[in-house]
Amino acid sequence: MRSAGYGGVTAVLRSVFAPDALRVVVEEAYGLVVEGCMLLRSFVNDVYEVRSVGGRHVLKIYCHGRRSNAEVAWELEFVAHLAAAGVPVARIVPLVGGQLVGELAAPEGPRPFALSEHVDGCKPEEPFDGTLHRDFGRLVARLHTAGDSFRAVRPGRGFILERMLDEPLAAVLSALRDQPETRDVVRRVAARARRQIVEHADGLDRGPCHGDVSLDNIRLTSGGLVIYDFDLAGDGWRASDLTGVRATPFWDAFAAGYTEVRPLGPRDLAVLPWLAVAGTVANLRFHLVDKPRFRGTESVDEGWAARELASLQAIADDLI
Repeated sequence: MRSAGYGGVTAVLRSVFAPDALRVVVEEAYGLVVEGCMLLRSFVNDVYEVRSVGGRHVLKIYCHGRRSNAEVAWELEFVAHLAAAGVPVARIVPLVGGQLVGELAAPEGPRPFALSEHVDGCKPEEPFDGTLHRDFGRLVARLHTAGDSFRAVRPGRGFILERMLDEPLAAVLSALRDQPETRDVVRRVAARARRQIVEHADGLDRGPCHGDVSLDNIRLTSGGLVIYDFDLAGDGWRASDLTGVRATPFWDAFAAGYTEVRPLGPRDLAVLPWLAVAGTVANLRFHLVDKPRFRGTESVDEGWAARELASLQAIADDLI
């Protein structure tokens, strides 16, 4: 994309497609008669609601460069497998040619896209309770159990320590170079977490994971809970899917529901706090490094990074 008047080339970090233009894309790609399209959310990915003669759908346009087409296809094939196994998910709608992922040309580069059925329901709202979390635990255990029989036809994202912890840690330490005391806390906690994860790794349950298990990715429907938003899914240690709930007052209820369906081994339980550290470091990279690139440095002051740093400080105080 050339800049006006200067003859150079302007790099584009991210673009947002006009909803009216996407109506044509959806009609051609999926054979639907589209009556309306509106942008629901523009963040890392862009999400649109599509209204057609056949009902409501959700169009997700993935950002350029974060996931390859093959990785997005792995995600969608995993969701399709879960749906076939009876796990309540937002079902994927195939393109006219049968493939699950398409690609749009954008100023910043090609962007994968996918269409799913709209889930009628609402996000759980406070006050939360043990009954909700017990059902939540059963649902995640069903997801993991169904994942045991998933056989991918293409490579997906693999969660290995280098990707989960080492790479995010290097970026975070660089971002904190002017805060030596905070930087040292992060470094020490991450080093301890790495040793503990390596020590327990051989005995951990491993397989396809959701990647972002939280009530933010759950809908309450007339038929029960539905889980969606698998764009962080990949093959890894399944205990990493449990770290977010473990930090809430409802962990016991969640774990009780989970173990009704699937056992939790002693090593999985022992490594949970250390996998939580890896997740916190990855979140820090997002809030300190990745998000400011497209939301601006002011986004650092939203408080997310400060909360994650406080969490690591608390771990340092309690466990080290």
